[in-house]
Amino acid sequence: MITPAPPPAPVVGATVRIGVECLDLAVRVLVAGVVPAPRFGREAEVQAGAGAVLALGADLVEVPPPARFAGVVRGAAGHLVAMRASSPDEVASARAAGVEVIMVTPGLAAELAGGDAAATGRELGTTRGLAGLAGVVVVVDDPADVPATRAQAERWGVPLAYDSTRWSGAAAIAREAAAVADGCRLLRTSDVRRSRRVAEVTGALLAARRQDDRPGQGVDGEQEQR
Repeated sequence: MITPAPPPAPVVGATVRIGVECLDLAVRVLVAGVVPAPRFGREAEVQAGAGAVLALGADLVEVPPPARFAGVVRGAAGHLVAMRASSPDEVASARAAGVEVIMVTPGLAAELAGGDAAATGRELGTTRGLAGLAGVVVVVDDPADVPATRAQAERWGVPLAYDSTRWSGAAAIAREAAAVADGCRLLRTSDVRRSRRVAEVTGALLAARRQDDRPGQGVDGEQEQR
């Protein structure tokens, strides 16, 4: 059973670099809506799915493999494109296709950041390890794994995401809220409407917590008198 999570706390220095732009995620939660794989491999199906995901309030559209669909979505919608990669080859293909946000498991992140990934780093156009890969985000599937993975992600200098696609209803809401409270700043979801609501509520709590934690602020948010 998932216990109620404490109010989320801002994460200092939580950012994701997308091209030349750096998004501050200290008090912001992004939503990546998953577009189902097309039944017949048609690009028009992906375009329609991307439009539906964006209409529901997604910040990013996750394209199905292969990564070639990234160009289809970007051309049709002009929005940020995400993808969950399961191997170094998929990471390289996603980057070559122009995917802005690439979600990788902790194991794959360690492989990309480790010494054995030197060749992969050169193929991806960087020699600075994981922190040098623009748009890389570490994704977890279980809220219980967030604290330990967050420590790793902070060492690597990348944000943390939670994948709630296996869950629905109240169970998904509880898990998403718990993940955000522990440091996740991106929700990968098949239910954009639900996750958008969670992102907005937790984002407001993050902003309020940051305001309360500012030096010289009283309990009512007013500057204390000396």
